[in-house]
Amino acid sequence: MQDVVKEIIEVITNNFPKGIRDDFIDANKILRIYSANHTDENISRDLIAEVIHSNGLEDGGRFYFISESDAENIRLVFDEILAAHSIAYYSTVHEKHADFFSRLHIFSPEVLKKILQENDTGYFYFDEFCSASRMTRLDYEVSKIFMAAKKSLSLEDLQEKLPYVPREKILAALSNEKRYLPTNAGKFFPISKIQFDMDEIHAAKQKIISAVDANGYATPEDYSLSSNFALNPELNEKNLCNVIYKKFFAAEFTKQGRKFFKKGIVAARKKISAVNCIREFVAAHDELSVEKLLNFSKSVDPAPSVALSVAHEQMIRVEKNLFVKDALITFDVAGVDEALSSFVQGKIISLRAVTSFTGFPPVAGYSWNLYLLESFLRKHSQRYVYDTAAANSANAGAIYSKRMKFEDYLDVQASAVVQEKIPLEKSAVEEFLIGQGFRARRIDKVTERIINRSQEILNR
Repeated sequence: MQDVVKEIIEVITNNFPKGIRDDFIDANKILRIYSANHTDENISRDLIAEVIHSNGLEDGGRFYFISESDAENIRLVFDEILAAHSIAYYSTVHEKHADFFSRLHIFSPEVLKKILQENDTGYFYFDEFCSASRMTRLDYEVSKIFMAAKKSLSLEDLQEKLPYVPREKILAALSNEKRYLPTNAGKFFPISKIQFDMDEIHAAKQKIISAVDANGYATPEDYSLSSNFALNPELNEKNLCNVIYKKFFAAEFTKQGRKFFKKGIVAARKKISAVNCIREFVAAHDELSVEKLLNFSKSVDPAPSVALSVAHEQMIRVEKNLFVKDALITFDVAGVDEALSSFVQGKIISLRAVTSFTGFPPVAGYSWNLYLLESFLRKHSQRYVYDTAAANSANAGAIYSKRMKFEDYLDVQASAVVQEKIPLEKSAVEEFLIGQGFRARRIDKVTERIINRSQEILNR
């Protein structure tokens, strides 16, 4: 049988260089070719399908067969690239070596990635790029280049240093306004290297305070940052002002256009009033549908999470669309905690990781579900904590022991990433957190902070 499989693979390799489909037409072609060379043997379409699926690399509905010698040549190409460069995107490698890959009938970066993943070379293969180090990320590599250069750099400078990274990926890294600023000459400057005249900044802050106290607001005419401008001649003054505002003034002042106002007074009063209105509305009900709650909240606060959070204070969410007053629900607290222990097992788990309620003690009048479990954890559990970024209807959140201590929910997510040994790469981290139910949405800035916090945990 092994010889038959080998000969079928040979037929496919010699006759289908651009890949083969597992369908009736291509199977018939193989049958005809094989029968012409082996008139005394019969093979089935089922065997052909099995050989295709077991030995081919699937991409876009087609299966590709790569010889050992071709795979070795591909490995040698990547050995040479990664010996000289820290990071290589499959798309750019494929583009720069198009003639080589064309001769091997590899017409897609996805197929190239799968070949590399199937042939372990000791490298790390992420969704878009590969590297010799598990911790490699493009933003770190860009940062290292700036540190070594000790000057502003153009996009072209970075492309020269990162020849196997697409231009748009480098530009995206440089567009991070928390790390880099464009210079007047069209280059990029790391914010970490900005020089600040702290005496002038302190004096400016005092003048802003005086102007706000006197007039209710301050304008740029009320203070000076000329010394800071002189220290950083490459930078646009408006961009530098924005950095100084975010770094030194934002904690105390709100900036609207050119004006500074004392932070949060109007917004805080409005939010407190909205929360109190929702609180009074919830208190008037023994049962309250989520739909009715959110419809009411629209008139006082546009954020659904605020209304849900207030409802959780006074009620138990027994199902997706229904809250019930606390006094109407009774839990066997010790029994529920014991049932949870088989899921938690001393780890951080997602709420959705509780996939069965078979061992949970009954709750009179209601059936167990993730909404009811969330409410139990919020108010009654003696052993476990439910935590989430914001109250939600997506069952997104984490469960962990009360003995564990975290700074915030970002810290919880980062610890879960480290706990499960997830590669610290954007797509892998987001796939894990969203797929497992720790969060509901992709937010690039949050993902970046989670990855940075995970790295800090690993470095402790």
